[in-house]
Amino acid sequence: AERLGIEVGDPVMRTENVVRADGEPVQLSTSWEPLAVTRGSTVEWPDDSEAVGVVTRFDLLGIRVDSVEEEVSARMPTETEREILRIGVSVPVMEIRRTYRAGEQAVETADIVVSADRYVLHYGMPVL
Repeated sequence: AERLGIEVGDPVMRTENVVRADGEPVQLSTSWEPLAVTRGSTVEWPDDSEAVGVVTRFDLLGIRVDSVEEEVSARMPTETEREILRIGVSVPVMEIRRTYRAGEQAVETADIVVSADRYVLHYGMPVL
């Protein structure tokens, strides 16, 4: 609720996904979107929408996503994360807390978990 800028208890669409590469699980993602923005629209159900991706989906609603913020941290995985990602007990994961915004309004936030021994996070930013 805090990351979306909504009240605790406000309705959201929660989506959980396991992303696979070559049939192997490589990423866990749980995302939340405020139903006050998407309810009743063609993109209310992210996995059932013809449009793929947050920016494309919200464009269909006339909402221009203009920024994304990520907070990256490392930690040890939960037992469930170890099982799903098929990683050893001593292998850390990176957790990426991502929030998409249209102006000041957060339209989607997600917790993404990847095995730290399989990923390199690479960021580029303009110098102003």
